Amino acid sequence: MTDTPDGGLTPERAQRAARALFVLTPVSFVLCWVLAAVRGADTRICLIISTVGMIMCLSAAFLFKLRGSKAARDVVWIQTLLSNAVALFARR
Repeated sequence: MTDTPDGGLTPERAQRAARALFVLTPVSFVLCWVLAAVRGADTRICLIISTVGMIMCLSAAFLFKLRGSKAARDVVWIQTLLSNAVALFARR
């Protein structure tokens, strides 16, 4: 199980990554909440940050499940879209 010659993931590695991301989603939510609270953010902002972290984990996992090894490029687009959404939402 090595990487493919073009630098992408093999299907087995993509499925393992998806499984790991599904398992780590609740951990991501809690850790994002704790880290934001430790940094002094109020409860509303902690919830926003942890929800976005959870959405990132779930989106990456679903992409790896649906698209396999082609999903690695899509995760960058999801991160960009969520970053822009959070930036717009935080201004209000």
